[in-house]
Amino acid sequence: MNLPATAPAAVRSSTAPRSIIVSMKDLPDPALQEVLVRTEYCGLCGSDLHIWNGDDGYDWVPCGTTLGHEIVGTVVRSGHGFTAGDRVTAIAQSGCGECPACQAEYANGCEGKMTLGLTRDGGAAAFVRIPAAQLLAVPENVPTLTAVLTEPLSVAARAVAGRGRITAEDTVVVSGPGTIGILAALVCRYVGARVLLKGTAGDVASRAGLAARLELELAESVPGSYSPTVWIEAAGASAALSDAVRALPVRGRLVMVALYGAPPVLAANDAVRKELDIITSYSSHRPDYELALQVLQTQPDLGSILVETVPLADIAGAFEKVGRGGAPKVAVVP
Repeated sequence: MNLPATAPAAVRSSTAPRSIIVSMKDLPDPALQEVLVRTEYCGLCGSDLHIWNGDDGYDWVPCGTTLGHEIVGTVVRSGHGFTAGDRVTAIAQSGCGECPACQAEYANGCEGKMTLGLTRDGGAAAFVRIPAAQLLAVPENVPTLTAVLTEPLSVAARAVAGRGRITAEDTVVVSGPGTIGILAALVCRYVGARVLLKGTAGDVASRAGLAARLELELAESVPGSYSPTVWIEAAGASAALSDAVRALPVRGRLVMVALYGAPPVLAANDAVRKELDIITSYSSHRPDYELALQVLQTQPDLGSILVETVPLADIAGAFEKVGRGGAPKVAVVP
């Protein structure tokens, strides 16, 4: 196929707020063992929003970097086990492959880890080069718009099945009906657990219709008759942690997958007296992506329910939508 010499990409131009611009960049030149992918959709998440806002703690993302790690697209040229036209999604993070963390299959702990859209160019662009080892084939029955949910769903899958060890024997509360909370509830249901999605009064008012479409139970408080064995905290709120410690039984499990804007308050004495298992979950790895794709095969219409698309050229409008939180997921279309 004839490829252009340059293509549009959403690039960080400076560390100032609102400094993500769409500019024309040279077409990526894949290195050895890399694949050139034409991006179909790229989801935007909280880390992208922090960069857009110029928030503290994100100065390390180099200027000139193309954003985006929630990527789904098509392979441009055959090679490395892929055929031109294959639909693929990308594992966002990789390690050096040699350090003790990588040998333990824990790229999060690798000092030299690379993350698409943060430490190397990502997929908020017409084209992106990705190591072949970080690509997974999208199943035939999963629409491309649904496949863009693979990365956030992998984070939820790790919290539920990996770190949380949730099975069909569990009864679960998920606090925070945002993207990860909703997806975590869906994974809980997939593994056979009973699940309740908990939110604030505002959450319930704004997400009731969405929860009904997904056939998820959403409530402002946990009914007295509902006795959770596991609580997944996806809201990033101290109040939710307090609710979890009160609601969980002796030796219950509290899984923290949210990140917090300020150090959270935890009723530590009560948690100790109950001998709660407090488990943290961060990012995801290949097995989590594989589970995410299995879940998506059971809900092929999930993209049409959760994802709102915005042209890449309107990157400012896309971030405004992410900031408002109206849609669980906003994805740009190059």
